[in-house]
Amino acid sequence: MKALKPLRIAISSILTVLLIVVFADYYRLIPNQFSSMLIYLQFIPSLLSFIINVTPAGTGFILIIIFTFIAGRIYCSFICPLGFCQDIFIRIGRKLSKKKNSGYSKSYYLILYSTLSVCVLTFFISGTVIILWLDPFSIFGRFITYTAAYPLIEINNGLASFLIKKNIFSVHALNIRPSLAGIIFSFSLFSIIMILSFFKGRLYCNSICPVGAVLSILSKFSLFKIRIKKENCIQCGKCETICKSGCIDYKNSFVDNARCVSCFNCVSLCPNGSISLSKVPLYKKNQHTDSNNNNRDGAAISRLSFLAGIIFMPGVLSPEENGEKVLYYQEPLKQKQYKRLQFSSPPGSASIELFNSRCTACSLCISACPTSVLQPAVMQYGLHGIMQPFMDFNAGFCNYDCTVCGDICPADAIKKHTLDDKRKIQTGKSVFIIENCVTYTNGTDCGACSEHCPTKAVHMVPFKKGLVIPEVNTEICTGCGACEFACPVRPLKAIYVDGNQKHLSAKLPEVKEKTEVKDSEFPF
Repeated sequence: MKALKPLRIAISSILTVLLIVVFADYYRLIPNQFSSMLIYLQFIPSLLSFIINVTPAGTGFILIIIFTFIAGRIYCSFICPLGFCQDIFIRIGRKLSKKKNSGYSKSYYLILYSTLSVCVLTFFISGTVIILWLDPFSIFGRFITYTAAYPLIEINNGLASFLIKKNIFSVHALNIRPSLAGIIFSFSLFSIIMILSFFKGRLYCNSICPVGAVLSILSKFSLFKIRIKKENCIQCGKCETICKSGCIDYKNSFVDNARCVSCFNCVSLCPNGSISLSKVPLYKKNQHTDSNNNNRDGAAISRLSFLAGIIFMPGVLSPEENGEKVLYYQEPLKQKQYKRLQFSSPPGSASIELFNSRCTACSLCISACPTSVLQPAVMQYGLHGIMQPFMDFNAGFCNYDCTVCGDICPADAIKKHTLDDKRKIQTGKSVFIIENCVTYTNGTDCGACSEHCPTKAVHMVPFKKGLVIPEVNTEICTGCGACEFACPVRPLKAIYVDGNQKHLSAKLPEVKEKTEVKDSEFPF
């Protein structure tokens, strides 16, 4: 029994470190198969993947349910990366605080199960609009992708600069700029949860987390539970003091197993082994009740303030330019104004509506995107799609020969496609604004949009005075945004991509046969 705590620490540490490596794998050295294995046991992504696309890859949540029926909420302490982060802050808080843990605390089941009900209800009405705020895996993933990414990128680029001076080219500089909105949003939400854990232990897990709510219901029927042998207990109170969830009442020999996160600290600390993980009858009732824990008004206000703060915080943010050199600046009043009707969702998401209803905004696809075209939405999808990835063609473009986002998505919000199928997906259509083009306004050659178009949907046609100007063939345009990304005109570009509400199928470009050139007497 004493080995349960070290085992928990070892497993949770290894899994969390590996997940950090997956989110920060900017060189894409880790195979997608390995990443999928790590994400397999993350509850909400696995459940959504199973609902959307019933495959063995989405059955991880079933294993978690089985584990819970056997030994309680071991997911919360063994597997959940956000739980591991909370444990670190709980330990720091106890080391720094002179005041001992307050001991057994009241439960917040009304809030916990109400939150779960809202998540389930809204999922069937509008998808993951609430879940993406509360899913522990997504909260952790966003924090690593945005907040932790910046120092890691700076360290990498500093190391690359140093090694280049030594003629060592094994490390290259990363031209990645984490989203400011993503940093503020992810850091704020993560910090709130860590501050709660610093002062109140696993309060988030037992009052707000939807995964914690589901597992707390299931853990009531666990085969093995934490129990106190009253006849052996010496009433030292150490188990109650060390409990992260405040769920142990040693005076009454009671453990609230629905709140217990199976950290096994109490088992390891008990001086005479009177508290242990043992088999109990499934429906055995305990005389201890929560009759004294009916006053939850203060907690409800706290929860309302918490949700209100994080909901309205991102509303003041807006996407910004990536700071690249402006080659052709035009007077804004002289440019033709246009409005993008719809931003593009990633290829494989089928439609914006479906994507918004399925994506948990874990940001794994954003960290994996090799061209950084996927960026966290602020208001591009509206309030219901905050932090979900959209295609930002100021930051990058969608590689014609890339399927990474679909391969790595843990919730199947972005479906896997073969490369041939992906090349046919039309996420949007390019729109050319001749009045903003430098060929039209300055009478100079450009053609950057056509040069970067992988299908030649943007091609050059005769204009005047020997100049050529872009023209768009929307039938073969995939909406990859290479043309918009390459356009040098600012502040408004001469070509942009308007997203398709529902993804369409683009025709493949014609491949011209190569003509053989016969050898002549002169090879030049």
